[in-house]
Order: sequence, then C-alpha cells, then structure tokens
Amino acid sequence: MKIKKETIKKTVKIIAKILIWIIFLFTFQQVVHASSFESTKLVTGTKSLVEAIISWLTGIGITICGGYFIYYVYCLKTNDEGERRRNIQNIKTTLISMVLITCRTSSY
Repeated sequence: MKIKKETIKKTVKIIAKILIWIIFLFTFQQVVHASSFESTKLVTGTKSLVEAIISWLTGIGITICGGYFIYYVYCLKTNDEGERRRNIQNIKTTLISMVLITCRTSSY
C-alpha cells in the first residue's frame, strides 16, 4: 500500500492550519480576573483614556478662548462705537465660555 504525495501534502496542510488556529486561540486568549465589571482592565483603561481626552480638550478650549479674548480686546481698542458694542458682547461670551469649560472640567 503506497501513500500518494498529494495526500500527504493535503494532510500536512490541514494539520498546519489546525496548529496555527490552536496557537492563535491560546496566544490571544486573555483571562480577566476581577471582582466586578468596573474593575476590569478594559473599563479602567477606558476611564483613563476618557480623562486624558477631556483634559486635552479642556486645554485646547481654554487656549482658543484665550486667543479670542486677546483678539477681541485688541479689536475693542481699534474699532468705532458700533463695532465696540459687538466686541464687548464677544468678550463677555468668551469669558463665559472659559468659565463653563473650567467648571465642567472640575466636575470630573
């Protein structure tokens, strides 16, 4: 009884695929041991990511508001009376935005 080379090649390919899947499943299988869902790595990592993003967005928002504030104060000195009222309103809006951004950040 002679075994054909093609049969051996097919068998080796099937065994290789099975071994690759077994290695893949055991390599990327991650067991999570936690007392509750809130203390898992996924949840704590996501919380840390959200806090980092919020701090960056807060910094960017305050920087942009500060730039607008400086711009409107500069325009306030160079414009006439009609534009002066609009710039004063823009300054108030910018200051309120800065306060709201700061207060929203402190609540986290």
